[in-house]
Amino acid sequence: ALLARAIDFKRQAKVYFLSSITGAVAALAGAYAGLGVWTLILAPAVLYITRAIGMTKVSGHHYRPLFDFRGAGELAKFGGLMAAGQFFWVLQSQADVFIAGRILNPATLGLYTTGLFLTQILVSKFVPAINDVAFSIYARMQDDRDAVAQGFARSSRMVMLVAMPFYVGLAVTAGPLVATVLGPKWVEAAPLVRLLAVAMPAMTLQVLFSPACSAMGRPGINVHTGMIGAVLLPLAFVVGLRWGVTGLAASWFVAYTIYLAITAWRVLPVLGLSAMALARAIAPTVTPALAMGALVVGIDHILPVMAVQFRLAILVAAGGVAYLGWLWLFSKDVLIEAISMVRGKPYYRAGEGPVQVTSAA
Repeated sequence: ALLARAIDFKRQAKVYFLSSITGAVAALAGAYAGLGVWTLILAPAVLYITRAIGMTKVSGHHYRPLFDFRGAGELAKFGGLMAAGQFFWVLQSQADVFIAGRILNPATLGLYTTGLFLTQILVSKFVPAINDVAFSIYARMQDDRDAVAQGFARSSRMVMLVAMPFYVGLAVTAGPLVATVLGPKWVEAAPLVRLLAVAMPAMTLQVLFSPACSAMGRPGINVHTGMIGAVLLPLAFVVGLRWGVTGLAASWFVAYTIYLAITAWRVLPVLGLSAMALARAIAPTVTPALAMGALVVGIDHILPVMAVQFRLAILVAAGGVAYLGWLWLFSKDVLIEAISMVRGKPYYRAGEGPVQVTSAA
């Protein structure tokens, strides 16, 4: 937390990398040693112990416990609200398996959870890291609402610039992708991957709101929206399960479309950003992704029968060229903005100030 407050993510990244390698080695060692399910306990235990030691070392802070709680009321209140928000997030994220486990057979549930894991790789593994950086940056400029609004619009655009082609690509290449990545025994999960991928853009955009709202000193709103999600999503899953596992997968799109609308309605005024401004910010990422998807579907239909690996390679290559080509022809400023952000260079877009990303971030 101290490193994040200082926007020092370089040393954090080194610790995360080393602890992840250590955890992976522990997982492989446990599996080959025949530890079975105990490997699933050993690996994260090793990962988090090494991460705790590493973070303590690189932070340079070695504090002894202090049991004087004077002046800690506001900190406890803020932390409690943050924890409550996380609690409701856990309810949302686990409700589908908890409910479906009582209805679906193990094999079908396994197909569903595997498909969900594949489609949530981006939002569960990469977006949280972005949110960690975003929280610190928003907190530093919380007194300048215009800067926060502009920063949120830009960060949303950059995240969706990657997320939209990823999810659309998953949807249109689900068959050969699942067969290649997971193997032939998982091909029945392809239709579920296709449905879940359609819902993930709404989920990705929705989770971007939380750190911005908390950084503005309004974690209570996150708790309220979390409570809504903890009711809305399980209800959608229960209704969707009337049509089996396909209905469960489809319910994600319905639930998260509504949930995103509710979250935006509650949070955008806090950020000083209008819904129309946010829509304009992310629109340049949506159109090329949809055009890419249409092209890939057309190519997939005309390709002859071939090994799924070659089919997937052709579709991915065609989709990548189509997406980048569309951006270059019709939204070059967005592409240049992304390149500048990666390089940590300032960039000016029409009607906006400079985009400046620190080397630490």
